[in-house]
Order: sequence, then C-alpha cells, then structure tokens
Amino acid sequence: MSDLELELDWKLPVPPEAVFPAFEQPSLIRRWFGAPPGCHRTHAPDPGALGQPYRVVLRDALGRSFAQVGCVVEAEPPKSLALEMDWEGGPVPSGRTRAELAFHPTNDGGTRVQVRQGPFAEAAARDAHRAYWEVCLGRLGRVVAGEAVPCFEEFWEESRGFVGPLGVAAYAVLAGLREAGAPPEAVSQVEDVLYTHLTRLREDTAEVLGAVLQSRVEGGAS
Repeated sequence: MSDLELELDWKLPVPPEAVFPAFEQPSLIRRWFGAPPGCHRTHAPDPGALGQPYRVVLRDALGRSFAQVGCVVEAEPPKSLALEMDWEGGPVPSGRTRAELAFHPTNDGGTRVQVRQGPFAEAAARDAHRAYWEVCLGRLGRVVAGEAVPCFEEFWEESRGFVGPLGVAAYAVLAGLREAGAPPEAVSQVEDVLYTHLTRLREDTAEVLGAVLQSRVEGGAS
C-alpha cells in the first residue's frame, strides 16, 4: 500500500450474511451511510443499484450545499463490494477514487471489514476519507447489532429532520413510542414509514403540515 492509499479494518458483531443487507436495503443504508464529520445530509441517501450512479446531497457546517457522487461497480454478497466515489464541493478534497470493502468472518461469529481506497492526490484527502469511514462504520456497527431505532440520534443530527418542523414532529413521535415502551419492531416500522414518505411531500406542504404538527407536539408537552 502506498502512502496515498487508505487501509482501514473495522470489527462488527455479526457475521457477513447479517452485515451485507445494510449495504443493499435503503431502509438500513440511511441509518448509517452519513455525512463527513461536522456536516449533515439533506435527505435519506440511496446509493442505488449496481452500475447506476448515486448522488447524496449534504451541507457543511456553514450550511453550504455539496454532494457525494459515485457508483457501485462490483458486488459479491456477502463477501465484497466496490464503489467509485467523488465529492462536489464540501470539506472532503475532491478526486475520484475506488473504495473496496471486503467482509471476512471471524472466529467469534463477527465480521472484519477491510476498507481499501485510493489512490488519493494528497495525504489530506486520504485522512479525510479515513475520518469519514470511521464515523460511518461506527454507526453501521449499531445498525447490524439490531438496535430498535438504530443510530437515530446521529441520524437526526445529520439529517436535521429532513424538512424542518415536520422532521421535529416525526422525531417526537418516534421518541415518544420508544419512551412509552412500544415493541422495537413497531418503532422500527413507524420510522420506516415516516422517513419513506416525508421526503415525497412538496416543500410548501411539508412546511405547513410541519408547523401544525410541531405546535401540537409543543402544546402537548407544556
């Protein structure tokens, strides 16, 4: 490996067969596939089908829009995955690179994920991608461990609720269900329905509905 290539190993608590769905199913992808540190997504990401380009729109700490673009170029479930990725603006230096992920079973029933990515034009780009993968894989570990509302706090912080007040109300509903002791599968189902359909609303409709729902949530809490 050259100095301008990234090599990273990460341990997950479940076997590869239980890890790979988190790279295929949109309802799982959005719970861990996030933004670089200090940034947030503006919608739930969906990397798309094999060979099809994807685009994830994000905002930096100052609110400026940028994007991750790429394409999944190889997939051999549950052994390996390869994608090409680049950045349009934002804090991560641009430059198209290839990221290869290999999933190795461990003796204790877990998975060792090997990330190999490059070549990078400069060490700063390599280091920025290392920080990016460490944040994402940390969330992935929680997702595959089967938490009832996987990574929701981190997801909320990054997505900023998708559409303002409507997202606030949706978060209040999910948090309320969880605090009330609703079955984990029920909470996960409600979460999936909410975040599948919220992003389909027209922006003006979302703003009005969100303001109404947020006022009711705040009124009920007073």
